[in-house]
Amino acid sequence: MTLKYNMNLQIFNSTQEELSHTKFPVFIGISVGVKPMSLDIALSYLNWAEEHSSDVVHILIADEIARYNYQVFSHYTKSGCLSRAIRDGDVYNNFFEKVIASLAPEKRDRFKIVRWRDIKGKEFAAALQAVREEFEKNSLFRKEILSILEVYIKRRGKLITDVQKELLCQYLLEELPTLLNGIYVNNKNYSLILYPTYSHSGMSQLVSDIQNKRKYVALGEKLCLTKTIMVESIIEEGAKNCTSLLTLS
Repeated sequence: MTLKYNMNLQIFNSTQEELSHTKFPVFIGISVGVKPMSLDIALSYLNWAEEHSSDVVHILIADEIARYNYQVFSHYTKSGCLSRAIRDGDVYNNFFEKVIASLAPEKRDRFKIVRWRDIKGKEFAAALQAVREEFEKNSLFRKEILSILEVYIKRRGKLITDVQKELLCQYLLEELPTLLNGIYVNNKNYSLILYPTYSHSGMSQLVSDIQNKRKYVALGEKLCLTKTIMVESIIEEGAKNCTSLLTLS
């Protein structure tokens, strides 16, 4: 299949030259809020990840953390928003299963789908606790997280209260451990992150700044950071590329 999708990549914490010569364990972070998703886009992600990966590529469906978005923007109950997040995760899981099944047989074993519950091990829990403590105690860190959040709120085009903003910050705080330390699956660290996003929110730059001790040095030392590389892929909002998620799911 000839791919038509331009991934529009920006690299943080590495260079194109390094990625051209060195392979890393790769995971793709898929938010259930990424819509539309198409066969073209998904295949582009998988092809790029396989080309740069030293191991099986993990496709992380970030379903459970979407509960914060649903609680604020869709007015679900606390239990209802988690149920919806998992249902939406099921849709993306089924979609990527079909995308993988469409590959040549010898390539299918190169990819594995994992859900948010699969990466919540001891490393994740320790990092999340440290990040949440920093948010509570460090006013500059809190301000930066809120600034990143404002980019997302502006795209949604809705007015929300300060209490709702605090709740939405939890999405970013839960996401941060996976970006700062990668994810752990079966005790193996996956440290090159393909990160589809609608805009340069500042999240990747924040991760790079912490990684390289330009900001929040004490937090970085507490996390005992290993190197992670983030590669943002900017999604064209409203793009109509080939087969839609709903058609394949």
